Parts: sequence; C-alpha cells; structure tokens
Amino acid sequence: MKLKLLKIISEVSLISIKQSSLLLKILIIFSVCFAFVIILVGANVAPVYYWGLLLLLPLMIVSIRIHQKNTLQKLVSQLREDWGREKDKNRNFSEIERFYRCLTTNHDDNDISIDDQTWSDLNMNDLYSNIERTLTNPGECILYQILRTPLLSDEILKKRNVIIRLFQTNREIREQIQIGLSRMGKQKGNGITALVCEELPPSSPIKFLFSLLALLALISIIAVPLFWGPAGFIVLVLPLYIVNFLATCKVRRQLLFQLAAIRYLGAMIRLGKRIAAVKCPELADYCERLERATSATRKIARKTFLLFPENSVSSDFATLLYAHTEIYFLREVRIFYAVLDEIHAHHEELRSIYHLIGELDALQSVASYREGLPGYAEPDLSDEGLLLEIKDARHPLLPDPVPNSIAVRGKGITITGSNMAGKTTFLRTLGVNAILAQTIYTCLATSYAGNYFRILSLISETDSLIEGKSYYLVQAEQLLRMVRSSEKDVLTLCLIDEPLAGTNSSERIAASFEILRYLVNHKALVVVATHDLELARKLEFGFESYHFTDKVDEEGLSFDFQLRDGITSTSNALRLLEYLDYPEGIVKRAMKFEL
Repeated sequence: MKLKLLKIISEVSLISIKQSSLLLKILIIFSVCFAFVIILVGANVAPVYYWGLLLLLPLMIVSIRIHQKNTLQKLVSQLREDWGREKDKNRNFSEIERFYRCLTTNHDDNDISIDDQTWSDLNMNDLYSNIERTLTNPGECILYQILRTPLLSDEILKKRNVIIRLFQTNREIREQIQIGLSRMGKQKGNGITALVCEELPPSSPIKFLFSLLALLALISIIAVPLFWGPAGFIVLVLPLYIVNFLATCKVRRQLLFQLAAIRYLGAMIRLGKRIAAVKCPELADYCERLERATSATRKIARKTFLLFPENSVSSDFATLLYAHTEIYFLREVRIFYAVLDEIHAHHEELRSIYHLIGELDALQSVASYREGLPGYAEPDLSDEGLLLEIKDARHPLLPDPVPNSIAVRGKGITITGSNMAGKTTFLRTLGVNAILAQTIYTCLATSYAGNYFRILSLISETDSLIEGKSYYLVQAEQLLRMVRSSEKDVLTLCLIDEPLAGTNSSERIAASFEILRYLVNHKALVVVATHDLELARKLEFGFESYHFTDKVDEEGLSFDFQLRDGITSTSNALRLLEYLDYPEGIVKRAMKFEL
C-alpha cells in the first residue's frame, strides 16, 4: 500500500472516475476491433500478420491498470461518503453475542464485563448498531467485545484514544487501513471467528489419499493424450474426476464453514502483513506485533493465496474451468488439511492477528462515530475518592436530547418525579456515558469526570419468562449482585429504577432502604429513581435528592426534562387519567381515596 498512490487518489473527483470508466470502455472496444482486423488480415493476406496480436499486450496492461485505479477510486469515494455516517443494516446479535462469549475467556468470572441485565437495560445493542461502522468480521466482533468490557485503568484506554485520534485527523493513514479492511471485507457466517476461537476440526487420518488421488490426476493428464487418446479419457480421466468430485463434495459438506473461513484466514494474514509495513509512529506497536505474527503464519497465507474465491460467480468459462480444475486435483481439500496443521501449530499467532486487525477496524469505526456527533468529551478518569461529575450529559440514541448535569461526590443520588418526566432516561444516560468513557474514551457531554466503575443496573420491568422468575425475584437477584460487588475492591456504579417494585409497599420500603444503605456504606455509587417519596425522604441521610417535573393542564401534558434539586412535590398519575378522558367518577373517587 503505497502512500503516493493515495496522494494521487485523494485529489480525484467523481468526474475523473467517470472519465476513466469511459476510457476503459474505449480501450476494450478498440482492442476487440483491432484483434478482429488482425485475425481477418492474417487469414486472408498472410499468417505473418498474426504477430500483430502481440500489440494487444500493452493495451491489456493499460486496461488492467485503468480498471484497478478506477476500482480503487470508487472504493475511496465510497469510504469518504460513508465517513461519519451510521450504517443502516441488519445485525445478527445472537451470533455476535455467541462469538463474544467465545472471544472472552473465563467470561463468568469476569467481574468488569457488562452483564446481560445491564446490557439490556441500557439498550446497548441499539447503541452498538449506532457506533458500528466496521468493515470486517474481526472488527464487528472486537467492537462488541470492547463495549462489553469497560477497563479499570487508563493505559489501554489512552492507547485506544491515540489511534482513534489518528484516524480522525490523518486521512491518508486512515484510508490506507480502510482500503485493506474493505478488500478483506465481511464473510457471510463469520466462520473466521469460529476458526480462530472455537475448537479446531481434527486432521483426517486418510489425508494422504487425497495427495495420492491428486498425483494420479496429474499423471492421467500427462499420460492420456500421449498414450491412450480419447479412450483413455473415458477409462481413466472421467472416473478419476468423479471420484475426486465425490471426495470434494463430502469434505465440503462436513467442513463447509471451515473451508470458507480458511479462504478468509489467508486474506486476513496478508492484510496483517500489509498493515505491518505502514510507516506511522502511532501504529508502531500494532505493526511490530503484526509483523511477528504474520511471519510465523506466512505458510498459511501462501497456501491459501490461489484458493477459489468464496463468492465468485461461476458463469464465465474461465471461472468454470478453474473450478473444475480445483475439483480434479483436489486442490481445495488438500490445501484445507495442509493449512489445518499450520493452524494447529500457530493458533496463538492467528488469534493475535485477528485481535489486532479487529481492534484497528473497531477503532476506525469509533473515529467515524465521533465525527458524526454534534459534540463529545474525552473523560477524566480516576481511582481516587468517589466521584461522578458530568456536565450537559446527553443520551446518544435520542434525536434531540435535553442536556442535564449532575455531580455525585461521596453520596448516593435519589431521583424522584412524575411518570415519563425523564427519570429512567437519565439513569440510562449516566450508564451509557460511563460505559463509553471506560471503553472508547468518548462521552456525550461537555465534560465527564469519574471513577473507574464496575457498572450494574436494574431498570427493565419484565419477568423472566424463560427462567420462570417473577419480576420481584429478578430484581432481588440483581440487587444481590450489586451488594456482592460493593463488597469488592472495585467501585460499583449502581443504577436502580424502582427497587423491589414487585412486592407490597411496606416490605418494599423496608427492604429497599436497607439494601440502599448497605450499598452506600460500601464501595458503591448509587443512583436510584423512585416514585416513592417516603423512601426518598428516608434516604436523605446518605443521598442527595434531585427530581424531574411536568405540567398537565387543559392544553395537554408537557415536560421540560430538566433535572432539578430536591424531592418532587408533585405527581401526575391521577391527572394523567383525567387527561386521557377516563370516566369522571373514577378520577374523582381516586383523588378522594388518595386524600
């Protein structure tokens, strides 16, 4: 990947791409006409004119170069058009999550990973979709892994930020990397992640037979024309082709996923080699590690170089001929088992290449996400004291969010307010920004200062139908996780919406009060949203109070979504019934009952 070529391309407009396309078409038409004339003259005047066909060689070379340049120009134009824009596509989250579990070793013991409850509470799949602009399978999976694994120190975070800034500010380097990533592309089914992370298929005990059949195929191609003629083709070549065809089909049925992955694996190693040659101080560590890993796996790259492309359209003669040749010589099958031995021998190096390329792809995706934001802040993270201070925080998934600020220092926070006034959204805003701060060093705020947290939430109001658990039991289990986490050395950020709402009032208040008091007396920063004003008043000993409010009148229901100091003095549950035009008797009796 030469910088000079990119410098030329950086000045090319869409008009020049159209011009080069026109020039290519003219050259092709001219070449066809020229060849026709030469053949006609050679056949009717003298065979010596057939030598004129050699003049087509430079025309072919020029056409190929124009085609390559045109293709590259279109790719760069597309990359520039997509930069800073969200990708609207369907994502298979069950598959992405499965590979995340595979990539993350000892996941159940990983205290800092975002658990399923919190991930769901904070709508992180939607946020992932908003951020994800990756170009490869490793990038797609590594970005998901990054977002689910907040870090507890700034060493790796700051290194990530250096690369993100590099991609934001240095278009030349960014496009060098993006071109390679785009050409590697995304493989349908993501077999590369399974190949790198899951258990490898065993080597075949009869693989020597495949080599023997290939040798017989080579001998038959040489011997049949010399000694047997057409009869030899029917007696030897055709039966041998059928045997090899059946062998190829059997292996493909058993190992189709791995065969596709091995093609992609070779492309990944070759891309790693090209990235390792990029001259950039900020990428020096990536380049050094990629150079070591790709040097150890160069045999895999070499052996997979000529494998039949996975997505080729077998409609033209050359493609069909190549496909049948691969079958006759069992090339695909032999390469698979030859490469499989190398994969077993260099599994760690392949995982390293996968992670390094995936991380670069994920970080260019984050850089693109940053470029599309109206504003963001890099966090100020610390392991001293107990702090969460965020100014003008916004939720990244809202089209027109209302900024809010809060400062939590050594105490918990209670948030009261009416239905739909913004309590739950604010909890999610705090949680999402804490995750983004500790994963991609990016916050949707004017400023963010806080500790390194393990982040746990309890927001979604649903029973667990699959596990047969009531909402109360689901809440109690998640609150217990928070209690256990607060007993450890790592600070825990606990985001709680209506604790223990699934039981009666007296028990709920008593249990919630004791649980919340336990949390704030241990290593936890607690932000709790509640409608229960009695609970909020009981918690004033160790919690600062904030609230959201609303306005319901003849004109309708309105909110300003602004966070204010203190406990709310209003509620809107009964007024909402009146606004929705419930029967007057229901509303009046309910109001009297409340009094």
